[in-house]
Amino acid sequence: MPLENAAKQLVDQLESLNVDTVFGIPGIHNLAIYDQLLDSRIKHITAKHEQGAGFMADGYARVTGKPGVCLVITGPGLTNIATAMGQAYGDSVPMVVISSQVPTSKMGHRTGFLHELKNSTAFAGCIAKESRVVPSKDLVSLYLQEAYMLATSGRPGPVHLEIPMDILSSPVNPGGERQVFDSDHLTLDIWDNFNQHTEMENALKSIQESERPVIIVGGGGSFAAQEITGLAERINAPVLQTCAGKGTVSEDHPLCLGTRLHFPAMRKLLEQSDVAIAIGTELAPTDLWEVPLSVGGSLIHIDQDPANFYNSRPDIALRGDAARIIKALLEGTGNKPGGEEITARVSQIIKKCTVDIPAVTGVPEKQAAYIKEMLGAMRKAFSRDTILCADMTTPAYIALSEFPVYGARTFLHPVGFGTLGHALPAATGIKLSLPEKDVAVLCGDGGFQFTMPELAVGCERGISLPIIIWNDSGFGEIRRWEEAKHPGRRIAVDHKNPDFVELGRAYGIPSCSVQNASELEAAIKEANATNSPYIIEVKATV
Repeated sequence: MPLENAAKQLVDQLESLNVDTVFGIPGIHNLAIYDQLLDSRIKHITAKHEQGAGFMADGYARVTGKPGVCLVITGPGLTNIATAMGQAYGDSVPMVVISSQVPTSKMGHRTGFLHELKNSTAFAGCIAKESRVVPSKDLVSLYLQEAYMLATSGRPGPVHLEIPMDILSSPVNPGGERQVFDSDHLTLDIWDNFNQHTEMENALKSIQESERPVIIVGGGGSFAAQEITGLAERINAPVLQTCAGKGTVSEDHPLCLGTRLHFPAMRKLLEQSDVAIAIGTELAPTDLWEVPLSVGGSLIHIDQDPANFYNSRPDIALRGDAARIIKALLEGTGNKPGGEEITARVSQIIKKCTVDIPAVTGVPEKQAAYIKEMLGAMRKAFSRDTILCADMTTPAYIALSEFPVYGARTFLHPVGFGTLGHALPAATGIKLSLPEKDVAVLCGDGGFQFTMPELAVGCERGISLPIIIWNDSGFGEIRRWEEAKHPGRRIAVDHKNPDFVELGRAYGIPSCSVQNASELEAAIKEANATNSPYIIEVKATV
């Protein structure tokens, strides 16, 4: 029986928080925690690198809405997971990162102790909502509760909790009272008692009087899909979605314009609107492709984070949970006419955007058409509910508008921080935590190699995971930019890649190489029926 110590309090508290999965890598400094996990019901998923663990937790959190929990060691464990924390911070993904720390007597003295990092909480604080060190064995449970709540309250994000080795190993009173977490706190709207009756009345008046309303949905609206769809149908409003909001309103809904905020036709629609309702979005430059938003009429902005109102400068700001506020708007809003005319216009705008893909993305027309054809094959081969984790790669940028999804949080793309290497570990974390879900990966050859070692995790666990590697022998997107600036003169963008088909064989998993849409569709269908990862290399010759 493991010793009753502060590490056991930590694991007990994780169980009280209903944490079912943690991601991490054991080391001498955090071994006290791992000793306690031996008898815990919590599933542990071991990554090959802490960055991979962080991305796995990120994927888990994006799909479930629950914080992804990570365990890493002092020093290099924390610095290794920093990129994943930065991505979670940029995309408002809840995460709790628990790291060990050198003994309290060694902290801050540069003694040369193994894994020592000068002021690690200051380091982590740059990429977290908060970074705290637990000062006493008696505060382990309380600090963990607070970290978990902070990760999900208001605007979600990563929280870092650091526990010195001597505190983790400190004995505690056996059989002492266990702190039971009241999970109802996590559903509280922090603005529930905020007096904004006047703002609600003004919003209702603007919506009722509008003739050309438009809705913009971000990631903060992804858990209010039913309410947002209901509002769009009630007021006959076309719906635009950011990358994080993609699929909140199904992209086969006649009012859905998809993820096309960056297209001129959408800008024109917004300029001609008399009311735009932005839900759960900061309207960031990455959403708008760095072209400022211009709304013809009033802007109503609904968001949990009032800091976002500074960027959007709305005419009416409503602070709080999207689902609650939209329910209130639905109660006070009547039906608007004009359905067939509006849906016909939506269809026309989407067609116009498709024609404009080369001009908007900078991808040559022939290449864009080839990518669109391959994305069509993917869509046909995947189930309707497949979760696609798409890395930072040219086909993913085209997929924003041209790969339709039909549910919230089924297209995951690291747009905020914009790191490479997110897709493979994120998909692995989702599939291992939620095995009933269909999950797939789309990445470039460059991005795949950022976190390629995490392929081993899926192989060890025997998960079904189609991995589509778009192989253009380098950093294709950056290569295109270089060619545009100085044709024929390139630097640092052309790669000597491994043989990806042979890589699959080395791991003992199926693999193949394809060049056209029919081959890709057939390969994905075969991968879907395979109980292991399956590498599908697309040799991007166009």
